[in-house]
Amino acid sequence: MKIRQEEIVEAALTLVDEQGLGALNMRAIAARLGVQASALYWHFPSKTVLMRAMAQSFHARALVAAGTGAARDWRHWLLDYGAALRRALLNHQGSALLCATARPAPDTAAAAADLLSAPLVAQGLSRAHALSCLASINALVLGWAVYEQSEAMHDHLAEMIGFDESFALGLKAMVSGFRVD
Repeated sequence: MKIRQEEIVEAALTLVDEQGLGALNMRAIAARLGVQASALYWHFPSKTVLMRAMAQSFHARALVAAGTGAARDWRHWLLDYGAALRRALLNHQGSALLCATARPAPDTAAAAADLLSAPLVAQGLSRAHALSCLASINALVLGWAVYEQSEAMHDHLAEMIGFDESFALGLKAMVSGFRVD
């Protein structure tokens, strides 16, 4: 049976959803997929590389959901991207911790920066300005996701605020404060 990288990532995410990040290991993922662990190592030579792919999948989903940005201005694109990234993270338990701890691949920063900034550069922002805006959005989203996925903080904050409304307010405030460089 031939297995694809996307299937491995999805099985790994499901495992983390059900059992937590601590349960993530190649043997358990292989068992879910009905293959030997060695079949996974063909695609992911280590757990570190798999975790990187898992974390990258959330940003990829957000980029797809936000679209190319061609039909809207860059601020609307950032709002769409931020909301889509939050949704992607909240769909998988432990995703915020995963994204905060997964090690980026060495020597890939330039390619990742080009991919992430492209929709904003197409709207007229410089690459550096686009990346600064995206870094701020990513930090906001990751922070909210950590709170929302933490049992203790979630319950505490849920008594005070509505998560969706408060996140949207913060995201809009942040994006409206960005200026064209």
